[in-house]
Amino acid sequence: MRTRLLMADMVFAAACTTPLAEAPAREEAAPWACREVMRTAAVQAYALARLRDDQRAVILLPAGKAVAEHEAETKHFRDEGARLMAALKANDPEAYKLPPPAPVSPGALTEEKVTAGIAAADARVANAAG
Repeated sequence: MRTRLLMADMVFAAACTTPLAEAPAREEAAPWACREVMRTAAVQAYALARLRDDQRAVILLPAGKAVAEHEAETKHFRDEGARLMAALKANDPEAYKLPPPAPVSPGALTEEKVTAGIAAADARVANAAG
């Protein structure tokens, strides 16, 4: 019985260390280098827009300018999330196969953090393209 187990271990180890004939095909399908940065920035932008929508439902803003500014800022973050997701889909068609991202904690979101994440994603894409 031990001999069978040892033989099975050796066969399994040999199978795991033997290079596959399909190795070059895997290299061709390498993920886009900016995948996670873009995805994280997009998820955070969408989460902040959703948080701002929820806040708008419970806060009292004077009618007019304050409401328009709040809605414009919310729309800006939603648009940035959509732009980043479109760039991700255009540059990494396999990105849709990724598991869903971890939920973003509303307490961890600030406009400055999300804006910095968007800028970092844009800079990373610019450096990768250039």
